[in-house]
Amino acid sequence: MLEGFTAFELLKLFAPLIIFELTLKVFCIVKIIKDGVRNLSIPIWLIIIVLLSTFGPVSFLLCGRRRKYD
Repeated sequence: MLEGFTAFELLKLFAPLIIFELTLKVFCIVKIIKDGVRNLSIPIWLIIIVLLSTFGPVSFLLCGRRRKYD
């Protein structure tokens, strides 16, 4: 399906997804440093966010971040 594309064309095709992924990871890392975490520890959450592509940051946002009213 993608065999006719060059590497540069593929990069242009997937650039929005790559930018979204990196932005989401940076946002979560800043949120951890600034606000802390609710469960697990900070190093564990950082490893999860960095190693698991989209699932890591989304799982942190859903169940790991410390909320203002906690």
